[in-house]
Amino acid sequence: MPQIFEYFVVCGIGPEIRTLDGSRGYHGTDTMYLPALLDQYPHSNNSLYPPPPPQLSTCVLPAGVQFHSSGCDSNDLTSFPRSYPIVLTEGDGSKIYVSCIAFRDRVCEDIAEAYRIPADSFADKCICLVSRSPSFRILREALEEIYILCFATSGSRYNV
Repeated sequence: MPQIFEYFVVCGIGPEIRTLDGSRGYHGTDTMYLPALLDQYPHSNNSLYPPPPPQLSTCVLPAGVQFHSSGCDSNDLTSFPRSYPIVLTEGDGSKIYVSCIAFRDRVCEDIAEAYRIPADSFADKCICLVSRSPSFRILREALEEIYILCFATSGSRYNV
């Protein structure tokens, strides 16, 4: 029986910041930046599966990454976490199913200092489950729980 997912992937602003047009560095909150693959589990060299597609970060954050002065704001619906599915087709016609949750996360202190980004800034981030199986409901539910456990302040909806 195949696994429900092949990879857990995190995409967002990487250590080398570039705008969508390729300019290096931080250019303010009105600028869109290239997303990067920040981490994945399992790592490609320890996996039985082919690595995620190299363009995955652009597919899951197609508008790019933007910096924000706040995280989730109850008065701003655009700041709320968003859940969405993506289907990618490989050259051989096989499908890759990706369940995503995009949200605002605090910018890493090292990146903020290196690029002189204002303290307590937030940037778009996306967590994903990558699968060869079109089980979007199960993937979304698992991803929502990961988001709640790791990124939301409310904690788990289950007793652990």
